[in-house]
Amino acid sequence: MLSELVINNFALIKDVKLELTPGLNILTGETGAGKSIIIKALDMLLGGRASTDFIRFGEEKAIIEGCFDIKDNPLVKDLLKELGIDILEEETLILTREISTSGNNKSRINGRVVTLEMVKELTQYLIDIHGQHEHQSLLNPEDHLRLLDQFGGKELMVLKDRLEEVYSRWQQKKNRLNKISYDEKERERRIDLLEFQINEIEQAELKLEEDEELLDEKKRLSNAEELSRTVNKAYNSLYQSDFEQTAIIDQIKQFSKELDSLVKIDSSLEEIAESLRNINYELEDISFRLSDYNDKIEFNPQRLDMIENRLKLINDLKRKYGDSIEEILDYYQKIDQELAELKNSEVEKGELLAEITKLEEEYLVEAEELSTQRKVIATELEKSIARELMDLSMLQTRFKIDFLRKENFTKDGIDKVEFLISPNPGSELLPLIKIASGGELSRIMLALKTITADIDQISTLIFDEIDTGIGGRVGKLVADKLLVLSAKHQLICITHLPQIACMADNHYFIMKKVVNDETETVIHPLNDNGRVRELARMLDGTLTETTLDHAKELLKSAIEKKERIE
Repeated sequence: MLSELVINNFALIKDVKLELTPGLNILTGETGAGKSIIIKALDMLLGGRASTDFIRFGEEKAIIEGCFDIKDNPLVKDLLKELGIDILEEETLILTREISTSGNNKSRINGRVVTLEMVKELTQYLIDIHGQHEHQSLLNPEDHLRLLDQFGGKELMVLKDRLEEVYSRWQQKKNRLNKISYDEKERERRIDLLEFQINEIEQAELKLEEDEELLDEKKRLSNAEELSRTVNKAYNSLYQSDFEQTAIIDQIKQFSKELDSLVKIDSSLEEIAESLRNINYELEDISFRLSDYNDKIEFNPQRLDMIENRLKLINDLKRKYGDSIEEILDYYQKIDQELAELKNSEVEKGELLAEITKLEEEYLVEAEELSTQRKVIATELEKSIARELMDLSMLQTRFKIDFLRKENFTKDGIDKVEFLISPNPGSELLPLIKIASGGELSRIMLALKTITADIDQISTLIFDEIDTGIGGRVGKLVADKLLVLSAKHQLICITHLPQIACMADNHYFIMKKVVNDETETVIHPLNDNGRVRELARMLDGTLTETTLDHAKELLKSAIEKKERIE
């Protein structure tokens, strides 16, 4: 449900805020006041084609924002999750459209910038506009099948679910077949390439972290001379002595003996003497380890050459197959599996073809059963719409649901459905988009929605020009239909007929006024007294005692009718 609509700097509108309610929302006003601008703004909000011509003169951009209550709309909530858009805590959806003079137009859903395609995908489950506008499902033949299936109810949906399950399995098998189906020469080329790559990796006999270990060894071998020189120097300083200098360990031993003799004089030196003895032991251990390390230092140019060649081989493989040995080995596992699949693909291909043939036969059985049931439902729907159209004074209008057979398999079956209409006796049945006027389209959709009110998942319906070409008597019939439909849907209706306007649950008056030498379209919510005056104006164009009394009678009659329906 559309709970709020805000329009800024759009055409003649400077700043308008509409707070809409469940039930029937009516917009009225004099010709040229700007009623169609509201619908155009809504159409752009829902993903319609934007034009900078609609930006109010002197302004940089126009902004249209709608707030939708989606508590009872699971389709929209599921789609938001698929699109990765957060659902607000209040379970509302805020849709924003900015149209800029710079051409930098933006659409947002709950504050996130999105594409127009995402907007259209989402809003098809929020609002249907019926009139001279692009955003209406009745002009899209793809939606005709959806409407027919909805009218078919649960029984038809069971058949459709069965068909979709078969189609899903068939599609999986087809995708698998496409994946393994190569041109024979291409298949052989691919096998040769994979075998070469597998052999190249296998012959390398790679081990995890081998490159890091080789780099460490290369560093040691490359610096063997420096390592030996430094370690020898340290060892000699600690342990060896010559004529010029006594070894460090010998010096510490001498200091330790001297300190031990002092302990006999002052026992408090015992702890220091003990520490000095321990230092001496540790230094001896270090010197022995340095000696062992020095004995193991290699001066091996051949080994260094082998390491460098091995690292070159590993780096060459990294350039081809991955940034690390782990990635190379992962790639090996992947291509080894692919090679096995390619070699076995002929056997698998034969099995898949047999399974696909069987599933195609199963699909056609299910699709034919679904198609037969749809045609039964279509006959019922044609009769129901004919009755509704008669109620709406479209007595000579013929309505037909045309069936064509699809060439390709789809999850919806083999039927291509289109609604056809012949508004006058003797005229040819043609698609709605080619023949119906805005008013006729609105009344046909009103008939459809009246029939499918209990099952239709689009919560908000907008009717523009629904009263085009009809008078008071037919207008009363249309009003009765709208009243019934408003019990299940939120309706927004622009009308010139008081017989329709009197049924409003929420009534807005649209007018133009001049403010600071600028023309603005403004919208006022009407209270009971305001509604009486507006209905009187719509009845005769003047406010007289007679028109005011007539308006009061219309409102009284509408209230009584609503109470009877409730």
